[in-house]
Amino acid sequence: MSEQQELTYLPLERLSLRRPVERLKYIRDKCRGKRVLDLGALDETEIHKSQHKTWKWLHREIAQTAREVVGIDSSEALRKNGPLRTPFGTMIRYGRVEDLGNAITEFRPDLIIAGELIEHTADPASWLSAIGRVQPGVALVLTTPNATSIVNIGLGLINREMMHRDHCCVYSYKTLMTLGRRIGLRDVMLTPYYYHTQLLRGRAPTLLVPGIVMADYLLLTPIQFLFPLTAGGLILEGTFPVQRGP
Repeated sequence: MSEQQELTYLPLERLSLRRPVERLKYIRDKCRGKRVLDLGALDETEIHKSQHKTWKWLHREIAQTAREVVGIDSSEALRKNGPLRTPFGTMIRYGRVEDLGNAITEFRPDLIIAGELIEHTADPASWLSAIGRVQPGVALVLTTPNATSIVNIGLGLINREMMHRDHCCVYSYKTLMTLGRRIGLRDVMLTPYYYHTQLLRGRAPTLLVPGIVMADYLLLTPIQFLFPLTAGGLILEGTFPVQRGP
């Protein structure tokens, strides 16, 4: 794959995509041995699903491999009650992505993770660009749902749409690549990640679970492998340039 494909933005241009990856494992490997600032770390919409045995928390996955990790989240509970110490030894503090300056300068991360976050914010280009101004040279990895996912395509055929109530926008391959370049990232790379039905299995009646598992591994996963532009989400990564003097 070309890591920095020169897009023409013509409808019929062929896009160079990698095969999809498993999102959690991919990010966990990226964090190995690094100081990581995890944005949107509390992920309350997922924590409420922790009763489901298939649930996994990205912040906990990051903590398994990172040398040190600090989480930032705009949760009202954190604002009222103060920082949260997790059972696995990390700290999650209150903060807004629009005002990350102090958190970044105090912690000085090697890598900033924004997992399933940009679609919840009205102007991601502004706060992402600010990261590069506060700490030039820092690496960024963010993930977001894919506008052209197989799930969205299938639901569209029956006049349905899968979208969280807090989502302000949804990104495609081209619009996410454009965002990465507009915020000034160097070595921009996009990688699709698989959509799986874990949480759906956890909520479904027991009798339906075998059918859901079969649909996942016999239909959804092969389609995403063969046609990566239909993958459930996209991972954008790159590094903010180091500012050089005259």
